[in-house]
Amino acid sequence: METNPKTGKQFLDSVNTMLRQTSADLKLEERYPGHQLVERMIIPDRVVSFRISLQRDNGAIDVLTAYRVQNNNFRGPYKGGIRWHHRVDLAEVQALAALMTIKCAVVGLPLGGAKGGVAIPEGRVYSVPERERLSRKYVEGLVHDLGPKKDIPAPDVNTDAQAMAWMADHYGKFTGESITAAFTGKPLSMGGSQGRAEATGVGVIMALERHAHHKHLELKGKTLAIQGFGNVGSHAALKAHSETGMKVTHVSNEFGCVFQDEGLDIPALMKWVAQNGQKALIKFPDGQECKEDILSADTDVLCLAALENAVTADNVGCIRAPIVIEGANGPLTAEADALAVKAGLDIVPDILANAGGVTVSYFEMVQNENQDRWTREYVLERLRGIMNNAYDDLREAARKHKCTLRRAAFLKAVDEIAAACDLRGAQ
Repeated sequence: METNPKTGKQFLDSVNTMLRQTSADLKLEERYPGHQLVERMIIPDRVVSFRISLQRDNGAIDVLTAYRVQNNNFRGPYKGGIRWHHRVDLAEVQALAALMTIKCAVVGLPLGGAKGGVAIPEGRVYSVPERERLSRKYVEGLVHDLGPKKDIPAPDVNTDAQAMAWMADHYGKFTGESITAAFTGKPLSMGGSQGRAEATGVGVIMALERHAHHKHLELKGKTLAIQGFGNVGSHAALKAHSETGMKVTHVSNEFGCVFQDEGLDIPALMKWVAQNGQKALIKFPDGQECKEDILSADTDVLCLAALENAVTADNVGCIRAPIVIEGANGPLTAEADALAVKAGLDIVPDILANAGGVTVSYFEMVQNENQDRWTREYVLERLRGIMNNAYDDLREAARKHKCTLRRAAFLKAVDEIAAACDLRGAQ
């Protein structure tokens, strides 16, 4: 199996550097002497790594490494997704867990941060029975570390509502309890929330709409390119296409890029990919294959919804769109971000832009705890309120500190996490 430890370490180093710089800017050690607050944010509360021996349908065994990192619970129980991908390593999961802590604080959720993952052999495609066995094996390795008051996982890259259903079922078998709030992103019939499947992508466009509102920018008729056409990218494309009047002209995934100058028919593209797989995206009948990197697409807005570190110092100069919105976690390396800011790109950071998923996961937890059911309209109405308020707070913080929205997000979140830590005491 090919691993990518350098990428994961760079990602973690970037996150930790941002946390240290933010701590220094906020003078945390002067304000809270002796508490070592930044180290308590950087060093996770708990790191679990374990082996999964997964039996394939043909009888062969895949030996996989699985992780769960519980970063910080100063503001509430741990919350974060589970991803299955060949690039998963401990450093990546640790960085993502820290970002979840920050993200929850940015949008004001009473939650801490966690992340989980399983390193899958590159190119491996598991059958439905194999995916079920993997889901159940993952829970077996963590059953004592999870729970609705402790750590509540959710879907992430290459996991979905069905995986959460298997995990919730297996958790119930071990605990002897039927606790729907132990996992979020579940199917509706198992206590899932209306609007959860599309929440992250929808939240991305809500953040873009709020950004445009503050910039006095009319989105109708503007062009949009989207890197990544998984759950986040596809639902962001659909909302932009259906509700904002934007033209989604370019869409890419790991297999290539498709474009249509007059705007792609996103519902038809989603149906095509669902029926034929991600590899077929570039063969979409109503689009043309684009031979250039999507970063160089001449559009008004670029949405980065693939994986972390997709944009580096080597390719950030290719970006032609004046506005960049981050649907993925950490799509720009620290070096790329600095160069993008220097070049005058207007960036709406991931730490706010993709918070729709965890926000609606929180709504799902509340509904489960109260044995309640909310309509999709009510869920999305509440989501918009939280996204708008969070954006407005960051815009004001950025104005006050004369900094970027990303910097403002870290300043706001770290300050609130530090205050919660201080109130809990130094032990």
